[in-house]
Amino acid sequence: MIDKSKRVLTIFLPAIAITISLIALYFSWQQSRDLHNQLLLSMKPSLNFMTAEDADDPPVGISIANAGPGPAIIKSVTWFVDRKPFSDVNQAMNLESLADVHSLELQQGDTLGVGETEWLVKYTKKPHGKQEETELNDFIDKIDHTAVEVEFCPVIGTSCGKKCSTKGWCE
Repeated sequence: MIDKSKRVLTIFLPAIAITISLIALYFSWQQSRDLHNQLLLSMKPSLNFMTAEDADDPPVGISIANAGPGPAIIKSVTWFVDRKPFSDVNQAMNLESLADVHSLELQQGDTLGVGETEWLVKYTKKPHGKQEETELNDFIDKIDHTAVEVEFCPVIGTSCGKKCSTKGWCE
């Protein structure tokens, strides 16, 4: 009888130990996966746009800011004028005719850091005279008809996204 109980113990004790080890391995894997997902979320960028149109308080234009906890890698930038897409801001807004307008062309692979704000297009000068005032008002009118869409990805992970400066215009 004792011999039979020893045999049962020699079979079941290792089986129980293996089962407990497999359960511990599963929980460790689950914890590792949760930690990885948490790391991805902690590095996700969040882009916001601001449109400034006050002629008395330059600059006037469209800026982009990264308010997320991780840097944003730019994949593409598309400009929309009256919902018509353009790949270049100068082509979209006809900026060559405006002397005091500056633009930033974000290229694929450019990075927008955490807390960083960039003016995509801006008029920096306070108007002095009728001609500059007319130029600024023309620019503000162009801003009212313009939207920009930026496709971006985080540094870690594959959860890329798109953000449009004006809801419903970038489709």
